[in-house]
Amino acid sequence: MDLSGFLNDLRAATGAPGGGAAAAVTGAMGCALFQMVAGITLNSPKFAQGREQLEEIRSVADDLHRKLLALADEDAQAYRNVERAFRLPKSTPEEKAERRKTIQEAFVGATKSPLKTLEACLEAMALLPGLLEYGNPNAITDVAVGFLLLEAGAQGAAMNAEINLASIKDEEFKQASVDSLEQARKQVASHKPRLNAALEQSGLGTVG
Repeated sequence: MDLSGFLNDLRAATGAPGGGAAAAVTGAMGCALFQMVAGITLNSPKFAQGREQLEEIRSVADDLHRKLLALADEDAQAYRNVERAFRLPKSTPEEKAERRKTIQEAFVGATKSPLKTLEACLEAMALLPGLLEYGNPNAITDVAVGFLLLEAGAQGAAMNAEINLASIKDEEFKQASVDSLEQARKQVASHKPRLNAALEQSGLGTVG
C-alpha cells in the first residue's frame, strides 16, 4: 500500500476509505513496529535468548500486517456495498423487498470486516509478552507505540462494527457480535498491566 495515496483517498469527501480502513492500517503499523523490534533484537548478538520466539513473533506480525492492509481494502469495499444497496430501485413491492434484503446483507458484510480487523489486532497484541520478555529493552518505546497503534486499531474497528450493528435485524448475529466486542475490550485491557510494568521499570510513563 502506498501510504501517501491512501491518505489522499482517506481525506477525500467520498466516505470510503473511512474510519474502518484507517483502523486496519493503524493496526498494520502496530504490527510493523512489533516486527521491527523483533528484527533489531535478532540482529544483535547481545541478545541470545528467545531467538526462536522472536523469529515466530516476527513471522506472525508480518502475516497480520499483510492481513490488516488487505482488510483496509475490504472495509472500504464493504462501505461501498452499503451505499450501492441504498441506491437500488424501490418502485415495486418486489424491488423494495430485494432492496431491503441487499441492504441487510451489506450491513452484515460491513460489520464482519471491522470484526476481522479487531481479531487481527488482538492476535498481534498477543505477541506483546514475548516482545517484553525477549526484545531489546532499548526498544521499549517502540513496543509501547506498537501496542497503542494496535489498541487504536482495535477500538476503531469495534466502534465501526457497533454502528453497523444498529442497522442489522438479525438478532442472533447482533448478540454474538456484541459478545465478541465485550470480550475483545477485556482482552485489550488485560495487556496493559504488563506493558505498564515494563515502562515504569524503564522510568517511563504508562499507557493508561
